Amino acid sequence: MPATVRPALRAEAPIVAELLRRAGFGSTVGRLLDYPLQNESAKVFVAEERGALVGTASVASFGPTGWIGALGVEPAARRRGLGGALTEHCIAWLRGRGARTVLLYATEQGKPVYERLGFVAEGSATAWRGVAGSRRGTSVRRLTDDDRLKILDTDRAATGEDRVAVIDQLRPLRGVAIDDHQGVAGFAVASAWGSGAAIIGSDQDIGLALMSAAAAGPEPATLIVPDTNPAAADAVRRWGFARYNTAERMRLGPDPGYVRERVFGMFNLFWG
Repeated sequence: MPATVRPALRAEAPIVAELLRRAGFGSTVGRLLDYPLQNESAKVFVAEERGALVGTASVASFGPTGWIGALGVEPAARRRGLGGALTEHCIAWLRGRGARTVLLYATEQGKPVYERLGFVAEGSATAWRGVAGSRRGTSVRRLTDDDRLKILDTDRAATGEDRVAVIDQLRPLRGVAIDDHQGVAGFAVASAWGSGAAIIGSDQDIGLALMSAAAAGPEPATLIVPDTNPAAADAVRRWGFARYNTAERMRLGPDPGYVRERVFGMFNLFWG
């Protein structure tokens, strides 16, 4: 009997998190599920076979764009097309909500599945952990809730996406910003669902100053850095950060207007 793909129940969150751990995700993956389980613009799907959950995938809709993440299949149920079936189900759900472009971060194991469905690779991103070196000469201030609309404008200009569904859930808004005469020139906002931070800068100096502020210590911090931004990738290596995960950004549909030189950090390897 083929597996049935359906929305997960909130009570199934621990089962889904354990499935993802067995599929190779880290021990904290359950935190990422909180957003798609609680937000109207997102969803967790599961593949059920003979009463057992054998696969899962999550989606986050931003209208014209959408993301697929946290896709995993029980090791004993692999090589039966479940990964492809879950991906197609997610694409259809996102298309139904207006997505022209679907994005995801792929592991080496998952990349061939996505390529068969028409996704193209756009460059990798790497999660790093450490304490940043200091940078002087740029004034960094704390964010307040009054900055919400300002950082959305800055975020759209860099990502090409309208991520209001995520930003609106960050209460309070924790992070820092750098201003210029036109408004917010860059920001670093901590995730509520993991250890990363979205870091956007209008130029290299601003972006690196925000990276430094976001990982100033004394405890090590996680920075998820697009390798397609050489200045950001060089900085974490120079600061001696330890690398622990890499994935490939892939896209199905038109480029939304992603400006890689302005993206210095990401919330996670689910929705960027």
